[in-house]
Amino acid sequence: MGKVMINQGRSMPWTFRFIGVLMVFALIVVSMQNLPENPAILIAILLSFLFPMIWFSNKILTIDNDSKEIHQGYWIMGYKTGKPKKYQSLDKVFINKVKTSQSMYSQTNRGHTMKGVEYHAYLKYDGEKKLFLASDPMEKKLEQKMTKISEKLGLS
Repeated sequence: MGKVMINQGRSMPWTFRFIGVLMVFALIVVSMQNLPENPAILIAILLSFLFPMIWFSNKILTIDNDSKEIHQGYWIMGYKTGKPKKYQSLDKVFINKVKTSQSMYSQTNRGHTMKGVEYHAYLKYDGEKKLFLASDPMEKKLEQKMTKISEKLGLS
């Protein structure tokens, strides 16, 4: 059956990633202007490793059916954080329909509420525990993803 890795999205929104990269770039520029040449180059090289760490970090869920472990954490440049936890059995993958609403206000304090529907997929294991897998506004798209995952886990 093997391992199933599910990418649950970026660890930070793009605005925070963009601001983080700009801050690191500003630190490199400041160090190049204010430090002697050799330490400034060394600091610039070390700080440049932060660019891919900030930009490409993801939330990852790994389910290993062979060793019966679920590992939920972050993937940063090939390094995974978090501790795996053991499980006894996988029961099923199911999808819930969730109603969403978001209120937005203008400068004149007039409110507008946008309502919608989103679908969330969960994995039920060990009888009563459940684990969030993914979400999507389109049910068919999420069903296709979850069908593949449940086949890999041997739940179909």
